[in-house]
Amino acid sequence: MNKILQEFINEANSNQWEPSWPVPTNLWGSDWPWLPVEFDANFNGMLKECINNDHLFVGHRQLDKHLSYNHEGWAALTLHGIAADKTEHWPQYGFKSKEEANYKWTDVCDKFPTCVAFLKSLNFKNLDRVRIMKLSAGGYIMPHVDGPGRIFGPLNIAINNPKGCDFYFRDWGKVPFRQGIGNFLDIGNEHIVWNNSKEDRYHFIVHGEIDYELIARAVSKLRQKYERY
Repeated sequence: MNKILQEFINEANSNQWEPSWPVPTNLWGSDWPWLPVEFDANFNGMLKECINNDHLFVGHRQLDKHLSYNHEGWAALTLHGIAADKTEHWPQYGFKSKEEANYKWTDVCDKFPTCVAFLKSLNFKNLDRVRIMKLSAGGYIMPHVDGPGRIFGPLNIAINNPKGCDFYFRDWGKVPFRQGIGNFLDIGNEHIVWNNSKEDRYHFIVHGEIDYELIARAVSKLRQKYERY
């Protein structure tokens, strides 16, 4: 398993990409694999809520295999969706539509007040699934794609990101994450995560209709970066 992950990482590192200026007018129609956005919020408080409620997390995508290997240590908890322990897309549970699945804030949200207040402050126009994804110390997510073609838009935000825990796209390199950094990702690209640390990692993944102020904030930050040079 470690050999598979290391070979993937070696290839990814040879393809390292980073956002450039100017940002494409249509990110969804571009080939950009990610767009970073920074947040100023009480992430230590959110992390404490995750740790205090760690027993609520359930195994995620445990039947997936890559070269006979399963993901290891990958778990999740749904804050907005079908139910707290229903962490996958609604067709996986036999529903015929999202409307039938009746996405809502789930019954664990009262245990995550800081997390929920932050998520609501993102002002998504229409929320789809919102989950906290846990990757245990030493855990890994094997190479996979989340569907065919370009899937740009899910917002992945680091509640914490231990040193040694990294997210890689095979064709684009390592995605920059640290506590409080989010990335809009194209998860149609093959990717892995390896938590080669002694600390559990927690991230939000937010699906839905994006508030474009978030995009504007990310673009403004990139402009500031390039205007310094």
